[in-house]
Amino acid sequence: MKKKIYLWQPELSTTIIYWSCTFGILFLSLILSLEYTRPYRTSNIVLAIFFLFVLLGCNRYFIVEPDTLIIHALLPIRRKKITLTSIETIRVGRKSIEISSREFKEGSQLFMMPQKSKMAFIGKIADQSNFTAKIIKDDTLKISK
Repeated sequence: MKKKIYLWQPELSTTIIYWSCTFGILFLSLILSLEYTRPYRTSNIVLAIFFLFVLLGCNRYFIVEPDTLIIHALLPIRRKKITLTSIETIRVGRKSIEISSREFKEGSQLFMMPQKSKMAFIGKIADQSNFTAKIIKDDTLKISK
């Protein structure tokens, strides 16, 4: 059975920097393609690098298992497995959620999520039997720290 994933993006400043650099690669590829009237190998290589970065940027997601929350991030060293019992609170804002846990280095982490994915994630994690944290609806939660 395929596991349900819930897409997320990091806080606003990191998201803007990442996607700006990614689209900068696309524009560089387009500029290189304007140099020649026929297909140009360098331009196509740079375009392939752009698509690689798009795939990496869309590879951020949560997986909810019966006793753990798996947070997939861009870099493999930043991927985490958090036990549901270690989560203290989840603050739900209009465009983001903040998960407070003892297993985070800073104590909490902010994630931007689309509304539909956010509600499905909150519903799924609340249904888990090991989940004991409070879910707080907080409309003042911003999309950056």
